[in-house]
Amino acid sequence: MATGQQPPTGLSAVRPMSLANRVTWALTGSVALFLLVICLLAYEAFAQMEDDLVDEVLAGQVQALRDDLRAQRNPSTVLSARASDGGRIQAWVLPADARPPEDDLFDQAAGARELHRDGRTWHTWVEAVPQGRLYVLYDATAHEDRVRAFGGVLAAGAVAALICAWLLARRLARRVVAPIGIVSERLSAWSRGGAPAPAPRGDEAAQLIEAFNCLQDHVDRSMAFERQFAANLSHELRTPLAALRTDVEMALLETASDSPLCERLQRMLTQIDAAAASLSEAVAMNSIDPARIQSVDLAGALDEAWFAMQPTAQARGLTLLNRVPPGSVCRLDPYALLIVLRNLLRNAIEHAAPATLTVGLAQPATLRFHDDGPGIPAERLARLREWRDGRTDLKSSSPTETGGLGLAIAQRVCELQGWELAITSSHADTPSWTEVRLILPPDAPRRPEVFSASRQQNS
Repeated sequence: MATGQQPPTGLSAVRPMSLANRVTWALTGSVALFLLVICLLAYEAFAQMEDDLVDEVLAGQVQALRDDLRAQRNPSTVLSARASDGGRIQAWVLPADARPPEDDLFDQAAGARELHRDGRTWHTWVEAVPQGRLYVLYDATAHEDRVRAFGGVLAAGAVAALICAWLLARRLARRVVAPIGIVSERLSAWSRGGAPAPAPRGDEAAQLIEAFNCLQDHVDRSMAFERQFAANLSHELRTPLAALRTDVEMALLETASDSPLCERLQRMLTQIDAAAASLSEAVAMNSIDPARIQSVDLAGALDEAWFAMQPTAQARGLTLLNRVPPGSVCRLDPYALLIVLRNLLRNAIEHAAPATLTVGLAQPATLRFHDDGPGIPAERLARLREWRDGRTDLKSSSPTETGGLGLAIAQRVCELQGWELAITSSHADTPSWTEVRLILPPDAPRRPEVFSASRQQNS
């Protein structure tokens, strides 16, 4: 059973906003706040100006009425209407004990008032004069309409300015984030093995790209050196190891099987094969050759990997049951498959024995390694996965302590080939067990035999 990550749900499924969008909305929000403050201050200032204008007009009209009353000792009860900018003014002189001309607008108390009735704005003035009481009514609705119109103009201008600010912020954000986008594209092209694109010159993007180019060249040279070193080391040591193995085999032929020297020579032969396999693994872990892809019999490959380890497995008490149906064929790299199989078998010998290891084939094209050994404790299994994923400090815990060196090598080869390893285990329960699944890509070309063999096994 594969142990893949579950797709994110809830808030984690929301796609994060890009850096360019965050910069755009940050700049737009700053401009919007600035415009809001400016518009509010401008609106309040204009409204205060209109109020001051109304007060001045009303004060001027009242003073003119006072002069008229001083000149005319017997004025009429209702004075004629006086025209003024922005409104109409009306005035009455009534006896002190008479009712106000407009009960809902005027008050008996002297002084000025501002009223809002039926969508209109009124300013009133009441004053005692020698002839009685002076009532002045001023219609300031036109002034309020001008304030509202000015507010509308401000709002429309703010919206237009905000749209322009958003467009400019978007353009600016793209220019600011462009170097990061270029580096991301070059990283993607580099990971796919693409050719580097020419870097822009004359700005910060050029500096960033040039620095990345230097880093990329350094990494490429280091990787090329490691590949070449591994290939040269394997080539130089392969011949001496082959000669040494031949000498050991010749010595075995001349040594009695019950002699103590025979056991030593067998151990030497095993160590020579292990060294040769390690060299092949080092070369394979640093290279992928599509030309090596061919049809591979999975059961035969398992038998080949087990052949060299059978003596050590018998000494440790590990028994292999090859349940992979003959004729189960997949197209893949046979050398990479042998590396993975050998490391999985070696891991079972070192950490599961004494036990029985059963290897079967599950769909789709999945090799299932199941042993009835002691299992892996939960904390060690978590530690093993962390080390395999590169998240464990080797200074604090070595892979051999967690039983993960062979699995880590197998995992590295699987990553290069596009395969997958899934590990599950039961330690506290009875019976204990450990299962490793080698999952091949479902889109890898395979012959129909692999499916028919799997159906026969499952049935």
